Amino acid sequence: MRLFLLIMVMAMSFAFNSKKEVSVEVKPASVEVKNGQSFSFFVRLKSVAGVHINAQPPVSVKSETEGASLTVTEIPKAGEYLDSSKPIKVECKVTGMKAGVHKLNFVVGYTYCSETEGWCRMGKDESSIEIKVKK
Repeated sequence: MRLFLLIMVMAMSFAFNSKKEVSVEVKPASVEVKNGQSFSFFVRLKSVAGVHINAQPPVSVKSETEGASLTVTEIPKAGEYLDSSKPIKVECKVTGMKAGVHKLNFVVGYTYCSETEGWCRMGKDESSIEIKVKK
């Protein structure tokens, strides 16, 4: 029964603004790449004091840009939690994009909990990097 209630609370919590408790940083801000070539970038999630980001379910990064596929390759963990002192490594491959500058949009999904208030929520933040596709 407790698991059911936790799932219900987490499902309803999408309405909350996670940006108050968790910030998303992406590095580098810009990457130069050729079509078909893979590259990596890093996402760092930082939470305010008293809030932690869970390692399970794992952090997800999903592309919203056509022609770009993203795969999370390294999630730093500290026990049950994400080690926010280290970045999450994301592998990206672009295919079929015209040469030039593009904005690669993606969504970062994660679960975070307040240690002091006793709640957990699912966060979903949009972010992007600039990619310069070479011929």
